[in-house]
Amino acid sequence: MNNYIALEIHDLANKLKGYNVLFNYRLSNLCVKAEPTALMPVTVLVADTEYNLEEVANIMRPDDFSFDVYPKNPNNLQEMINGIFDAHPEFKMELKTDKAEQEGAEDKHHAFYTMPPVDKDRRKLLNEAAKTFHKECMVNLDVTYAELQARLVEPYSKMSPLDIDEARKGFKNIYDKAREECDKILQLKQNEIEEGYQRYLTEFNDRYDEPEADDNEMEISHDAEIEALFS
Repeated sequence: MNNYIALEIHDLANKLKGYNVLFNYRLSNLCVKAEPTALMPVTVLVADTEYNLEEVANIMRPDDFSFDVYPKNPNNLQEMINGIFDAHPEFKMELKTDKAEQEGAEDKHHAFYTMPPVDKDRRKLLNEAAKTFHKECMVNLDVTYAELQARLVEPYSKMSPLDIDEARKGFKNIYDKAREECDKILQLKQNEIEEGYQRYLTEFNDRYDEPEADDNEMEISHDAEIEALFS
């Protein structure tokens, strides 16, 4: 395999992987469980300076569905809460008091966040958003692969049929694996959403007795509400 084709294969693999990484990151912000990556977009404004959340707070994950967020400086508690709310208004927040260990010292406070329950409406919204992001990822994979094929017309004209066949197989293998990975990422998220929904039914069974619509009947939505909650 000549150097040009080897470089193109490496470049294609990196580009397609990047689209899948972005897709996975976007799904992590459709919070069913308390995913640490969901806090990556959070910024906190302190004294007219913007900080990443981890710069001003210590984060703990006591279980799969909650975060404890402790401000490093107690004076920045409200700014920290504001920053998290801006990124994830759907999180349920409760202010916790941490009793002082020494007599006479002041009590401190931190924010405790729980993920919203996956009820019928949220289940549908999450699935629609996941499918929308999946479609966008697939389009990016397809367009990048198609653009490559057009770019290879001239190089192929200077190669032997055997080398062309080897190159095409190499590109197709990377493309097929990227599409399979994209589908796998979606399936894992859909499984997580369904697990969250079943958890909701178990915990709130006495509040819920409506028949469920078939997921296959749901259509992908581009409603502005999805973008507002999950962008």
